[in-house]
Amino acid sequence: MKSLLTYFPLYKIVTVLAGLPILIALLLATNHYLDYQSRVTSAEHDQETVKLILLYDNLAHNLALERGLTAGVIGAKGQGPQVETLKKQRQESDVHIAALLSFTPSYLDSSVTNQLKTDVNNQLANLKNVRDQVDALKLSISPFAYYSNLNQLAIDNSLILLSVIDNPVVAELGSSLISVVIMKERAGQVRGALNGAFASKSSDAAQYTAINGYIESGRYAERSALMTMSDELRNSLSQMKNNSVWQSVVNTQQSYLNQKATLDKLQGPAPQEWFSTATEQIKLINQLRNSIQTQMIDLSSAQSQHAISNKWLIMIFSILIGLGLISSLYFSVLSLKSRVGSLTKGLAHMSAHRDLSQELKDTGKDEMSQISRSVNGLTESIRRVLQHILNTNEHSTEQLAQIVTSSQQLGRSSQETNAKCANIAAAMTQLSQSSVEIAQSSERALEETKQMTDKVIACQTQSLTSFRSVEALVDQIEQTQKCMKDLETDAENISKIVDTINGISEQTNLLALNAAIEAARAGEHGRGFAVVSSEVRDLAQRSKLATEHISQLLANISSNTNTAVKNMDKSREATHTTFDSVSTVKTSVAELESVIELVNQHINSIANATTEQSTASDAVDRDVDVLAEIAQNTGSLATTMNSIVSDYQHEMNEIRHQLAEFKLQ
Repeated sequence: MKSLLTYFPLYKIVTVLAGLPILIALLLATNHYLDYQSRVTSAEHDQETVKLILLYDNLAHNLALERGLTAGVIGAKGQGPQVETLKKQRQESDVHIAALLSFTPSYLDSSVTNQLKTDVNNQLANLKNVRDQVDALKLSISPFAYYSNLNQLAIDNSLILLSVIDNPVVAELGSSLISVVIMKERAGQVRGALNGAFASKSSDAAQYTAINGYIESGRYAERSALMTMSDELRNSLSQMKNNSVWQSVVNTQQSYLNQKATLDKLQGPAPQEWFSTATEQIKLINQLRNSIQTQMIDLSSAQSQHAISNKWLIMIFSILIGLGLISSLYFSVLSLKSRVGSLTKGLAHMSAHRDLSQELKDTGKDEMSQISRSVNGLTESIRRVLQHILNTNEHSTEQLAQIVTSSQQLGRSSQETNAKCANIAAAMTQLSQSSVEIAQSSERALEETKQMTDKVIACQTQSLTSFRSVEALVDQIEQTQKCMKDLETDAENISKIVDTINGISEQTNLLALNAAIEAARAGEHGRGFAVVSSEVRDLAQRSKLATEHISQLLANISSNTNTAVKNMDKSREATHTTFDSVSTVKTSVAELESVIELVNQHINSIANATTEQSTASDAVDRDVDVLAEIAQNTGSLATTMNSIVSDYQHEMNEIRHQLAEFKLQ
């Protein structure tokens, strides 16, 4: 469900989710409206049914009057004032007949009403014939039975119509009305029958039985009315029964019933008096009927008006609420769409242009504002992080530049060290050659001194030879002394070179230490630098040890050279003395022998010194080779480190270019 919702815009989802309840509410309101419309139809149906029942009741009432007057006219043999009254009543009855026949239903079932109307109309077809027979006093159809059947048909139609009333209160009033109508009909039948009997002053058993049945039926109808009436109507009926007219009618009826044995000599009031009194009773019943009719009409009308009012109230309320809800939904969705669109547009701009300096509008307390505030907080955090990364990148770039400079300096230092080592190697080669020459000269001097010793006795004879030999020896000693001084000078130069190499080694060690520190600061990216700087430090340490060893060897060479120089000085002095003493060789043979012995010892010392010097020169030469190899390795490592640092510097530049694409301010 969650994944499905992501395929639709938020405002559409809100529209559906909020619009669906509104639609359901409108449907329910429409259903209520239709329900009240149905109630209106039902109320109109009940109201129309009540009207039709009243039409049938009015027809039965007027026909009952016409029936009573007809009985009086027949009993008076067509004489008396009742004839004119009957004619007027016939006109009134015709009006109500026309009203009934002209009734057109709008809500009632037309097939039912037409059937009821047809049955009544079939009976009314004989009305003119019955009236003509009464006027001619030639009766072939009993007027009393005809009117009674017609009225009973009207009552039956009212009962049928009463069954289709939907409102139970109206139906209950209708039941009371039918009971009252039956009471009135029975009273009318009694009035008509007694009117004829009193007019003829006689009766028979059949008429007696009929009148007694009418009276009993009226009592049953009264009982039914009392059971269905309201308290107000029951009180009205009780008051009517206590009326003197009602009591007079009851007494007259009872008087007739008491004359069962003397029906042929019937005693009673005059027909006009009885008809008038009975009519007054029927008027009282008719008042009750009219009261019930009024209540039925008012109730059905009130029900109809109430249903109509509720129908329109629901319609207006539904329309107003629906318009309000739809308007609220429309503007809410429009606002949501606008705010979501603004948020989406802002985020799209930030994403497309990598602009982190833009802040989203976060005024308000709804979810969009909370999202905007959260996004603004996130972009602020990202800005701080990226700014920190930029600062770190710049600092790392500066450190890398320093490392590159240091590695370049280290490379140059290694090259200089290699060059110095080459110079030292050349100087040591020359020193070795000079030592060889000194050794050779010492050996020759030793041989010559031995020959001199052997030929001391012949010194006198060989003085010239000795002079020349001593002169040559002086030259050789001076050359040797010069070589020794050159050797001493070279040793001092080598010592300076070694000091320089030692300083370079210390500087290399310091640079390697700085490189290790910067590599540690660089973290994961500086791990390669840490390894290289460690190797450089090892090489620098080995260079320092080698230079210290060379310094020790050079110190020994310098010491031996100083000793040799001193010895050469002494030899030179001795040779000069020898040279000076050659002229006095004869007198100084003994001294010459000792001097020659001394010279021999010095020459041995020189030979030993030159041998040691040659050995030291070989060791120095080997150490210089090692130092040159170390310097070469240091240069290679410096080149490698420079390449790695350059690559890392290139990567840092790429990172800086990528970070520069983000707009932070």
